[in-house]
Amino acid sequence: MVKLDQINISNDGLTKFFSPIEAAILRALWSEGEMTTSELTGKTNIPLTSVAGTLDRLVKAGYTTRRTENINGRVRYVYEPVLSEEEAASEITTKILDSLVQAFGPLAVENFSKYSDKK
Repeated sequence: MVKLDQINISNDGLTKFFSPIEAAILRALWSEGEMTTSELTGKTNIPLTSVAGTLDRLVKAGYTTRRTENINGRVRYVYEPVLSEEEAASEITTKILDSLVQAFGPLAVENFSKYSDKK
């Protein structure tokens, strides 16, 4: 989950901000839309128990929603992302930039300006 004290800038892609399992699940949901736990297991090749536990955390953190379906007397959970990939990126970026400005003030803003000038 995106916790500022656990960001690892040496990792690649989403794993800078999420665990590898969280990142794989979010990527699958963003590409496929709503999915069940077993569908996510098949899509990601992550064990069912790991997918289920991770989905619980993603729901609590507000990155996915869960609804129940009753099919032939059986209950199953269906998950979908709350935010698009772009919206999640915007939220993460805002958290990081706010933290940098809080910690470094005008120096952080000055460096943002230098970065935007390079484009």
